[in-house]
Amino acid sequence: MIESITRINALLVDIKTLNGSLSIKLQKAGFNIAATLGHEDEYTLSNLLSSIDTLAVHFLTITANRNQFIQRTSFAERSDIELHLKDLHQCLRAARNELDGLEKSSLLQIDELTPYYLDENSERRPLVLCQAVEFVDRLKPYSRMLELVIAQERIHALSSVLEILLHRESAPSSLSYEDDHELTEEQSNALELSHYLIKQAL
Repeated sequence: MIESITRINALLVDIKTLNGSLSIKLQKAGFNIAATLGHEDEYTLSNLLSSIDTLAVHFLTITANRNQFIQRTSFAERSDIELHLKDLHQCLRAARNELDGLEKSSLLQIDELTPYYLDENSERRPLVLCQAVEFVDRLKPYSRMLELVIAQERIHALSSVLEILLHRESAPSSLSYEDDHELTEEQSNALELSHYLIKQAL
């Protein structure tokens, strides 16, 4: 068993669960989910939560095939992904606890244009959730890298299937799924895609 994948998957499930509860908590506490954050105001509270959910789903999809995930990443890369996920998980837990406290506070004053509030000492503080931007940005390169690897593998598999089809004496329409055992998993997926594209073209 690959322990790093088990830990990564557990973190991803918890992150998705925690993240799913924050939008309602933000609104209950009186925050404007359209408030901007990030180094260049590249996020709103709403699309930050959406980005976190998308990342979690993407990594869960990739790690579902353990063997392929191991082949596509190094141990150092998996360790980095796990570290950044741990940081994001801790951030979301702290954000949930903070919002639970703010929702009950009678002294809360909200700056509606930004994700800041005034504490009991009238000091302006950013939401803990703002720190999630840093961890999301650290995970994005790994997400893009894996997307590229998967895309390249699919292109290669599709090319292999097309080459097989071109060299077969029978017409493509006579190709049956009984021959799929000759193909790799990626090639089988590519074959299904080619059948779909052929049908769409007809």
